[in-house]
Amino acid sequence: MKKFTAAILFFLQLVFFTAHSQNAPTPLETVNKRMTFYNQHNFTEFIKLYSPDVEIYTYPDQLLATGTDNLTSIFKPKFTAKSVKVEIISQMFNGNYVINHEIVTENGNQTKYISIYEVKDGLIKSVKFVRDK
Repeated sequence: MKKFTAAILFFLQLVFFTAHSQNAPTPLETVNKRMTFYNQHNFTEFIKLYSPDVEIYTYPDQLLATGTDNLTSIFKPKFTAKSVKVEIISQMFNGNYVINHEIVTENGNQTKYISIYEVKDGLIKSVKFVRDK
């Protein structure tokens, strides 16, 4: 009976893990949702894609901001004013990382970025920006 119970328990864990992992968005899906919500100026859905303790860097390691409270202070006014948009020029991904070549337009001014997104459990954990000068 113990072997049967252990086998059933293993099977149920396998089914749960498979179903759970199939429902979790891929890192690419998470980052692309971010871009969609950014362009829609949908702050409510945009901020949900970030880990509460997200870290934002200028590449490679200059820390700019941590946490969604900081992101709120940066992005919410821009979304309210509808002053920003992003265009993805190219994109690649590997494991938990998505790398975008982006052009961000704010109030008519364009800035090119290479953005490196680290995604864990469907949330953006860190972002490193390489900006043009």
